[in-house]
Amino acid sequence: MKARSLAIALAAVACLALQAAARGSERIRVATLNTVLTEVAREVGGSRVTVEGIVAPGVDPHTFSPSPADIRSLVDSNLILASGLNMETYLDRLVASVGARGQVISVGDRLPLAINLGTSGGRTEKDPHWWHGIGNVVLAAEIVSRELSRLDPAHSEEFAANAEAYTARLRELQAWASSEVERLPPGRRQLVTSHDAFGYLARDYGFTVHPLSGLSTESEADARNVAGLIDLIRREKISAVFAESSVDPRLVEDLVRETGVVLGGTLYADGLGPKGSGAETYEAMYRHNVGVIVSALSAR
Repeated sequence: MKARSLAIALAAVACLALQAAARGSERIRVATLNTVLTEVAREVGGSRVTVEGIVAPGVDPHTFSPSPADIRSLVDSNLILASGLNMETYLDRLVASVGARGQVISVGDRLPLAINLGTSGGRTEKDPHWWHGIGNVVLAAEIVSRELSRLDPAHSEEFAANAEAYTARLRELQAWASSEVERLPPGRRQLVTSHDAFGYLARDYGFTVHPLSGLSTESEADARNVAGLIDLIRREKISAVFAESSVDPRLVEDLVRETGVVLGGTLYADGLGPKGSGAETYEAMYRHNVGVIVSALSAR
């Protein structure tokens, strides 16, 4: 009887051990609402995560609304990564519907370097396009590493090492961008764009941004602001203006016709580009944007 009881106990222990091992081998399911965070999660999580980008490359995050299928994917995820800073206006409703408030991480809200734009309607407004500051992406990698380690403590050192390797590449990108922008005299660092998305790049490299419309692609350009930009372009002899991949280019084209300024190219303001765009990764997107800006504004 004792031998039988011992055998049963050992079998139970073995079963529990197998279950624990199975749990330990399971990948963390991550869903992202920002294309840059999709890359960050994959880079930091490595083989320990399965990442589903709910917002696909090339999709405008300002106008995106999750479908029922997206909601199901979010419900099944262990971790949801959002841009934050009110980029996802649907986020509160989403959290309520998925019932996973502790799983939703608004990365932008945790960044100490977010640009404060003042108070609107009793609420502090901040620039949600934080990924245009490379230092912010470094901090985002640290945040993701901590969250993955919380979910899978056994592999925390692996997550930290992955984040460190990714950060090293970001620092190289940062050095390259600084070197590129140095080619552009400070007086020529005037950035006329479709909407107000490049505040972090401007802060890091000494640009002044002159957007046609506000923080969201849904905001409409003010006629007085457009007239002021036309005067500015002529007065400052700005050599180029820039369209954006996620914004209707017609207003920028109007500026070109009205002033004779050159259309400098198309920038990726709201995330990574789709396959074949040349902006499919964060590094490619950043190199594209900086290269287009410097090249166009250097021309006479």
